[in-house]
Amino acid sequence: MIQRIGITLLLGLLFFAPLPASAAERGTAEEAQALVEKAIARYKEVGAEQTFAEIDTPGGSFVDRDLYVFVVGPDKRTVAHGVDQTLIGDLMVGSKDYRGKPFGDEILAATPEGFWVDYHFKNYVTGKNEQKSSFVRKVGDYIFGCGYYKP
Repeated sequence: MIQRIGITLLLGLLFFAPLPASAAERGTAEEAQALVEKAIARYKEVGAEQTFAEIDTPGGSFVDRDLYVFVVGPDKRTVAHGVDQTLIGDLMVGSKDYRGKPFGDEILAATPEGFWVDYHFKNYVTGKNEQKSSFVRKVGDYIFGCGYYKP
């Protein structure tokens, strides 16, 4: 009897064990663009200083799974980053991905309407370099961006 209960418990644990990350656990293009719009709305509401502090808050409202907002300032340097504050102050001009694609200059060409930039970048959830597409939009002197990792 006890052995049967033990086997049942073991099977139950195996059944409910965490499964590998699925596509549903990754952010989508639509969600990335919506996060950019959310950050821009907040910027228009409370200004740069408070918005950038909120973006820089680990696990804050501008991070969702593998999606996070980043902002480039008028000096072409990163001024806010949702998951890696060590990138704050980095110059975007001439930035290349690990394959040599100059994605930084493409981001700096952002327009008020916004567009997508494709490149490879570290996925902070998986720890791997992955193909990424970021929606970037210029508002005033700032460029707001958020990307999703392509499956």
